[in-house]
Amino acid sequence: MGQESSKKDNTSTESSSKVTNLDIQSDFSDYDRNLEIAKAWGEVVVRYGDVTIYADQVEFHKSSNKIFARDNVRVFKDGQVVEAEEIIYNVKTGEMSTSQLKSALEPIYYTADDVQRPDESQQGPITLLDANFTTHDAENPNFHVRVNKLEVYPEDRIVMHGARMYAGDTPILWFPYWVQPMDSELGYYFTPGWNTPWGAFLLNRYGFMLGETHHAQVHYDYRSERGLAGGVEIFDRKFKDNDAIGRLNLYYAADDNPAMSFNGKTRTRGIPPTDRYRINLQHRIYIPGSDDKTFYLDFDINRLSDAHMYEDFFPSEFRLDPRPDNLINLNKLFERGEISLTGRFQLNDFFQTDTRTPELAIDIIRTPIGNTGFFYDGLTSYGIIDEELDDDSIIAGMVDPSGYNRFHTYHELLFPTKLGGFLDVIPRLGGGYTNYSSFDIPGMGALDRSTLHAGVEVSFKMSRKSPEIVNHALGINGLMHVVRPYLNYSLVRTNDLTGRFSPVDRFTPTTRLRPIDMPLFTTIDDLRDWQVLRTGVSNRWYTKRNGASYEWLSLNNYFDTFIDDPEFNRNFSNFFTDVEWRPVPWLIFTTTAQVPIFDHTMDFTELSSSVTYMPTDWFQVGLRQYFINDHPFFGNSDLYTLTTYTRLSDNWGFSTAHRFEADDSTLEYQQYSVHRDLASWTASLGGIVRNNRTGPDEYGVILSLTLKAFPKVNLPVDFQPGSLASE
Repeated sequence: MGQESSKKDNTSTESSSKVTNLDIQSDFSDYDRNLEIAKAWGEVVVRYGDVTIYADQVEFHKSSNKIFARDNVRVFKDGQVVEAEEIIYNVKTGEMSTSQLKSALEPIYYTADDVQRPDESQQGPITLLDANFTTHDAENPNFHVRVNKLEVYPEDRIVMHGARMYAGDTPILWFPYWVQPMDSELGYYFTPGWNTPWGAFLLNRYGFMLGETHHAQVHYDYRSERGLAGGVEIFDRKFKDNDAIGRLNLYYAADDNPAMSFNGKTRTRGIPPTDRYRINLQHRIYIPGSDDKTFYLDFDINRLSDAHMYEDFFPSEFRLDPRPDNLINLNKLFERGEISLTGRFQLNDFFQTDTRTPELAIDIIRTPIGNTGFFYDGLTSYGIIDEELDDDSIIAGMVDPSGYNRFHTYHELLFPTKLGGFLDVIPRLGGGYTNYSSFDIPGMGALDRSTLHAGVEVSFKMSRKSPEIVNHALGINGLMHVVRPYLNYSLVRTNDLTGRFSPVDRFTPTTRLRPIDMPLFTTIDDLRDWQVLRTGVSNRWYTKRNGASYEWLSLNNYFDTFIDDPEFNRNFSNFFTDVEWRPVPWLIFTTTAQVPIFDHTMDFTELSSSVTYMPTDWFQVGLRQYFINDHPFFGNSDLYTLTTYTRLSDNWGFSTAHRFEADDSTLEYQQYSVHRDLASWTASLGGIVRNNRTGPDEYGVILSLTLKAFPKVNLPVDFQPGSLASE
């Protein structure tokens, strides 16, 4: 490597050529052939694979395959930037050590006197000695942590040894050892506030690691109208991407006022005890070991002290799952189906529950039969089925429904084909048998039933391309319209189960059309004769976006024609329209509507719509509407929900939420919240008003102070009291 002073040197030396793709560019350079050391200085740029190094001085030692960079060093690798006064980088192993480093692994910004990075073949951490780190991206952060030793496991966790936390330049906390995941809400979090059913409250949560595979959250809460409460949640980080498993929740409340419900009414009967609790276990065990993801045992155990525990202390969970189930399920997955052994039982006597003690099922999904063109799917199950009444029903003198043993099997053949090169036809033929025995009712003998199912689905597609249609405001870059008319005919013939038989898996009221494909029909005990023709037309519009096809708008219209109606004496169902329109990221519209056009046997109308719109970069509005009228089982409703978020400045925001029931002109819910960005913290202060109609109105004030990134927070925050303890 020669030396030049008047122009940029762009050279690959003999020594560097033996290391694939090593390129050194500099103002000045030299090469010692005896020591096999390449030197460069000035404005030096080194490129090797996905690594780029900028420095004032660089040496490459062929004997050790190491790059020595000094003065104003910046290293770009895997989307990360490392700044240091000096680095040593091994081009063969990828190992890097530094001194006086500044860098970022978002959301962490850190400096260190010395850093060691593992080579690419190792799984160890990045180790920083005498390091400072913060999540506040500023030259003078308003908080930072100084540690003797910091181990960074990218996208997983950081481990601190000998850590001191500072607010500005003032030390406020010291801890000898700390583990902080980058994707979990750990550390201390509190929510103060006031509302009518709780009075003044302070919800406290403190999270910490339990080894490297689990973390815990301790809750300690005070509600002036109810007293002290607390508990602990333990999470298995192996299941961090699945909220339904890997969790143990223990919570106890010494309730000073159990007669008061969350909606403000005073209970006169069914008053809970003063000692109230919840025990929840959702977990999965892989069998025979952690590497076999196809054979596992799931636990979903939920023990409550009373029927109102969720309602009074965890209202957000109560809205989603007011009567938690209790299941133990052993599953084995195969390429074409699964085998399951399910136990379902009544652990809470105050909830009516159907039980399986147990039920074995073999479910085969649609599977080709060799090269014949035929497909098969089927289900076989055997279970001990029962239904347990709740305590109130037993006290009222209701008769316990009959339990029984049930064997059920159903098998179906399909033959998809295309006629005339355009018409898709899928005929299907299936048969099943169900046997009931060992009834709880004395003197009741075995019952059986045979089922025959025949059907055919017919459809075809037509499309038209319109590349000349372009509208950037609506996200259109050419359009392709695809129309698919379809028809699905289904015929079922079965014998009725009469007498004193009481079904457990039975029809429940719904506003939607029921499945007419037998493998999707789950109300086995309530199976009846039917003959149904489902007719519809699907319209989809596609455009080009980011080099791929994007569904811009979908419209689906359909209805059922009943030759034999299994539930009511209808000739036609309502006419359905489903719309989903996502033209641009800041506008989303969906609606589902049904109206009685052809038949007025069940003369009801339903409409459910939502729109989210962000007309500017500082304002977003969302509107949801639900309307139902004249349904025989559901009450009339015309409900509107309006939410807004306004960015007042870079640091301030304001959000609102309103829910209005137009059927009785009641403003059910109001929320007003102010949000303040405090650089590394987010503070929110909000108030709520809830109209409980027959009971007193509910009022509330809540303050939320959240550390950004540890944990992360989205604005606006949820102002429903009780949501914190259920996160």
